[in-house]
Amino acid sequence: MLSGLPTVLVNAALISALYALIAIGFTMIFGVGGILNLAHGALLMAGAYAYLLLERDTISVASLESVTLHPFLAFPIAVAVVALLSYLLYVVIVQFVEDNPVTTFLATIVVALAATEVTLHYAGSASHTYTLIPEDLLPATVGLGPVEGIRTVEVVGFAVSWIAIGALWFYVTKTDSGRAIRATSMTERGAQLTGVDVHAVRGRTWLIAGALAGIGGIFLGASSQATPTMWLHPLSLAFIIVVIGGIGSIKGSIVAAYLIGFLQTGVGEYLGQNFRGILSLALLVIVLFVLPQGLFGREFHEA
Repeated sequence: MLSGLPTVLVNAALISALYALIAIGFTMIFGVGGILNLAHGALLMAGAYAYLLLERDTISVASLESVTLHPFLAFPIAVAVVALLSYLLYVVIVQFVEDNPVTTFLATIVVALAATEVTLHYAGSASHTYTLIPEDLLPATVGLGPVEGIRTVEVVGFAVSWIAIGALWFYVTKTDSGRAIRATSMTERGAQLTGVDVHAVRGRTWLIAGALAGIGGIFLGASSQATPTMWLHPLSLAFIIVVIGGIGSIKGSIVAAYLIGFLQTGVGEYLGQNFRGILSLALLVIVLFVLPQGLFGREFHEA
């Protein structure tokens, strides 16, 4: 049993970084605006399908022959598209109802369900696979120490996730606009008194969260498959991670993502896949009873 432990640990570390990236976007929106954005999951799906369309579909440019976008070009464009969709969701719908938490909650559910139906209508229910890393650039699998056969896309996903998390950390701690996000998450009224444009901060937060969702969705689709309902499980995991870590805490989301990632990977390997969700929910219940505010509480300002 222990012979496969290194593989379990490596796989858990790789997937946990992606879980953290997804959960951070979810917790940022709640930390700044107090909104549980269930459309965050649909944005994950949008990332996978936007990349799929850009990388696979042909684009006619004037009288030139049709061309297909290179993955390295399709990736940032797809992320930008999802970030823009997230921002539009805020400025077109959410900002007009955000003072009513129930209405906002329902609005994000409706958007998520509508996005799923639209995807089903135009793309069908079939699953789609795509290659994110060109095979002529890197092999499909690599070895990490004693562990062989690790998929390259998962290693790259780990690296990109941590680069994005690091860039976000620098932004919210070292730039004025990032500090405005931190100030708003701490106290909205206090931020307003210091001259912070709260509505602009919220819009910027939705834009950033959308970009993180786009990155996460692209790598999720590349690691498994892109389907119209691919967002359901990651969204439930993001919710569990955010509650365990402390709603509004970036640090808490990272720690909780690794707890859940190692728990699910280990349980799936040694007890069976059917137990993964059960034990994650059990951990959530224990944390809620012992630490109702999560491991780090509402500490987004400490990011």
